[in-house]
Amino acid sequence: MKSEPSDQTGFTLIEIIVTLTVTAILSVMLAQFMGTSLSRSAEPIVSMQEGMALQNVFESMNADYKQLLLSDTTPLDTFKNRVETAGFYGTYILTDSKYILFDGNQVEVPCSTPGCRILKVTISMGDHSLTSLFTR
Repeated sequence: MKSEPSDQTGFTLIEIIVTLTVTAILSVMLAQFMGTSLSRSAEPIVSMQEGMALQNVFESMNADYKQLLLSDTTPLDTFKNRVETAGFYGTYILTDSKYILFDGNQVEVPCSTPGCRILKVTISMGDHSLTSLFTR
């Protein structure tokens, strides 16, 4: 007796194992690629927030200094003390706060005599820093 050919169609066990192995390898590669992309996607937003926070601090400093010019007899000295007081204008790292002047070649030099008229203030946060000159 002859057996008739079967009309059954389907996948062999080897084909299924190969398909699962290739799918697993591709899934791992995709997960690694997407994982690093997603974990670094917030960096530009954080950087922009730090920059905007620094600008906000400088806006507060400028507004306060304008008020001091109208109401204080020594506005630059009072302002310098406030800048050097931690947290007075917000959260920042004070990098530089010193009196300066410019020589004949327009080069910045420290001013140690009383009555200096230019205060250089540099503040930073994260990778950002801002510098401004305040005069009277």
